[in-house]
Amino acid sequence: MRRALLALAAVLALSLGLGASAQATCSVTCLNHRVKQLGSGLIRAQRAISSLKRTVSQQGETIAAQQQAINALGETGKKVDTLYACLFEVPITEYGVPEEEEGYLYENATETFPTTALDVPFEGEFVGAWFLIDGCNPEETAGIGTAEATRALAPATDLRTLLQPQRRLFP
Repeated sequence: MRRALLALAAVLALSLGLGASAQATCSVTCLNHRVKQLGSGLIRAQRAISSLKRTVSQQGETIAAQQQAINALGETGKKVDTLYACLFEVPITEYGVPEEEEGYLYENATETFPTTALDVPFEGEFVGAWFLIDGCNPEETAGIGTAEATRALAPATDLRTLLQPQRRLFP
């Protein structure tokens, strides 16, 4: 507050010094009016500065929260990179028309019959769909909680065998 009064006095002295010739007729009442105007301006400036300090503080908190969100995204990105390294595509096609004696032979305890099956197509053949295979899962049998325990997506064995087309039983 002391600085503000000194600044106000300095501004008043300058205004009196610069405008002494043009305002030599300004009375004490006139000067008091000017001092009040300058004091009011100073109060408005102090309020604006206080408001700006609050705004800067709030923006600092927002920036800190955004930095935490960015850091969290970095961790998510690492997880996505790991997932991406584990997944690969395998072409799959459905084969067989059982009504025409075309397909794979399925054998159960009582009978053997042709049926459709999904298989990896030969090079140049139609691809019915692309499947994503989890190459990071070490499990060889499916079970409840197996994938959750290893953080893998699906059970898998030696994945190279999935890419080899099977021999057709019916030409």
